[in-house]
Amino acid sequence: MNAVHGSIIENLKLVEIIYEETVEAFKKDRTNTSDSKEVTLNEFIRSYFPSDYEIKLRSKIYSRTQETKNIDCIVLSPNHPKLITPKREVILAEGVHSAIEVKPNIVTLTEKGEFYKGLLQIQSVKKLTRDTEKIEFWRLIKGKKPSDYFDRIPCVLFSSKSSELEKIVKFLVKKINQKKIGIQELPDIIVSLNKGVIAYCPVFKETKLGIHLESEGIDVPESAFVTYSSPEKTSILVLFLQHLVGFSLPHIQMSSFIIKKYLDDIQSDFEIKLYNLEGKLKKNKPL
Repeated sequence: MNAVHGSIIENLKLVEIIYEETVEAFKKDRTNTSDSKEVTLNEFIRSYFPSDYEIKLRSKIYSRTQETKNIDCIVLSPNHPKLITPKREVILAEGVHSAIEVKPNIVTLTEKGEFYKGLLQIQSVKKLTRDTEKIEFWRLIKGKKPSDYFDRIPCVLFSSKSSELEKIVKFLVKKINQKKIGIQELPDIIVSLNKGVIAYCPVFKETKLGIHLESEGIDVPESAFVTYSSPEKTSILVLFLQHLVGFSLPHIQMSSFIIKKYLDDIQSDFEIKLYNLEGKLKKNKPL
């Protein structure tokens, strides 16, 4: 066990405490209860990112022509300016590393449930267009230009409790088919501390995993959900961080995150499944 793994185990205790059932006397105080959960996730992320990254709570994100709904946690890249007025701090899309919506309980899969409300928050972020700074390696090898989807802000829906991951996938497919949410407007990952992680990409064939599976002769869907089921909360937090530091950045990064290799060294045992955009199971572990 390396030091990063040990720190995640210790931090899990704090996350579990804050997600415990609210004391009866304070159940009507939803604002402070909700804020405490966002602050906890804020501090957890801050522990693993370089000091020149900032995490902001409850704010909108602005592009040159658009704006989002209020988002619970926003991770700012080092290139984001200190854009402060006497009334507010303004967050610009070009300097956002990722956006995270926090929903303690997403068990209910209806349009009145917290899960769907979280999806709509994230939809508002995914609708933003922005300019990014990247080294265009594809030009050097005369390859194919990556999808513009990777220029959009990476999004996470983070929860303590959820229904079964397969049920969530089916609900998402249903909303896509109903045209309530576009295929490029879903969270990149959905984290459930009691179930696991769902990773999604509308251009899955362009991801490292998609390319790997295709090289193995597997029929890879254009868009796909990958579910990682586990009863181990530490493993789920590790996978959350692995995705977080692996997101496409809005700026040119001179070196990779220090913790990335530490995270990659941590062994975990997930039940992994691959689903296409129709919700049909395409592949079980190993991926």
